[in-house]
Amino acid sequence: MAWKLGDVLGQEEAIGRLRRERLAGRLAHAYMFEGAQGAGKVTFAHGVAAAVLCNDPTTDGDACGVCRSCHMLHHANHPDYLELPREGAELRIGQFVDRSGTAGDGGEQPLLPFLRLKPVEGGTRVAVVPDAERLRAEAANAFLKTLEEPPGQTLILLTVTARDRLPATITSRCRRIGVKPLPDEIIARELTARLGIADADAREMAVTAEGSLGLAERLGSGETLILWRWLAGEAFAKPGLAGAHALADMWLGFGGLEGDNAGKRKNALAALDLTALAVRLRMRQGLDPTAGARILATLWSAADQVGKNVRPDLALVPAAFEIMAVLRTAG
Repeated sequence: MAWKLGDVLGQEEAIGRLRRERLAGRLAHAYMFEGAQGAGKVTFAHGVAAAVLCNDPTTDGDACGVCRSCHMLHHANHPDYLELPREGAELRIGQFVDRSGTAGDGGEQPLLPFLRLKPVEGGTRVAVVPDAERLRAEAANAFLKTLEEPPGQTLILLTVTARDRLPATITSRCRRIGVKPLPDEIIARELTARLGIADADAREMAVTAEGSLGLAERLGSGETLILWRWLAGEAFAKPGLAGAHALADMWLGFGGLEGDNAGKRKNALAALDLTALAVRLRMRQGLDPTAGARILATLWSAADQVGKNVRPDLALVPAAFEIMAVLRTAG
């Protein structure tokens, strides 16, 4: 796992801004890293956290990577750092507020009591909230009070894919950092270096991934690649009842949805994201823009339902039939 700003790819302008703010002592108490899924938002947050917690930062404000603090971050046991889990479709109140007197949902330390404690190793406590759009209303309300009146010596880092899915009261209290889509050449280079993918295949995946290294890496893996090739090739070729059933079956079979509820929702959301990517590709290839926009709206609606704990099959099956109906109308 990367724990240095120098490991963040393709975000030189934003990194320069943060380094200047830190060296000038003007860091905000809360930052929101906004960008496409897989563009490196969490890596960026890790780099900022490491730079702030480092005992011996470099002259340009980056983490040294070798001090006691950096060593503890690498081994996930730094007492002044807390990151909420990325698993699960929602962030619940128990992950923010201590209701039991011991631990939060799933046994993790709740975030808000953690922030109120004095730093152990240095001058700051850092909390990372990945995919903050998963905040449920009651958790967002509890979190808002801390954002409005943050405890001293704290830094809160949120990552979001879609800012409009967060309450404006949350976003307005964070300093926004836009995380740009990565250039195709950077993604292709990383795919070749990390996964040993041939140059031609790496370039194709880079273009398809729309600036998301994380998505490009997933496209290079077995089951994701199978679903993607089907979506990009034959999924929408014959709109009709058979096509709707096939689309729903592919969605529901992705990732082995026989797991627990959180795993089912996660896989369903990933399948919907891949489908949206395929629709945008078809729009570039000539799909009617109005039809494409209606299909994307259907996908987003299904994703919202899954995110709100609607059973995946109850959200995905109707969406598949609606998409095929739009394609039939579009001709």
